[in-house]
Amino acid sequence: MKGKVKVTVDGIPYEVEVEELGLGKFRVSFEGESYEVEAKDLGIPLSAMEIPAQVQAPSAPAPAPSAPSVAPVQASSVSSTSSSVSAVGGGVVSAPMPGKVLRILVSEGDQVKVGQGLLVLEAMKMENEIPAPKDGIVKKILVKEGDTVDTGQPLIELG
Repeated sequence: MKGKVKVTVDGIPYEVEVEELGLGKFRVSFEGESYEVEAKDLGIPLSAMEIPAQVQAPSAPAPAPSAPSVAPVQASSVSSTSSSVSAVGGGVVSAPMPGKVLRILVSEGDQVKVGQGLLVLEAMKMENEIPAPKDGIVKKILVKEGDTVDTGQPLIELG
């Protein structure tokens, strides 16, 4: 799978091209350079969270660092790829991972579009915006800010 994504590194957003190589490895291309990135110990959908990534330039070999260089990378889809957030049972948006509800971005009765942020979930000290999986109206918000949720727990009901 190959596509463009927005990534945030050290608070700076970039648009990059990402190609899945398999076994948790990806080729990331940016400004004419390509890097191999390995995602480790995730256990959740990649498009739904910030992921730790180790970046290795394919250029001339450099001296080995004393510790691997790891930077937080937040991935969000730019193209029309499918969302990893599940809308089950008549439009209930469920948590894609365990975490804490930091902010609720919508109110009951709001009209939302597919991909629009519904709430922000903190997981592994990273903020993850949970998008609407379909167009609809927010029928009921099932959580409140500060709540701790488990994977699969219903968050918001869309109609």
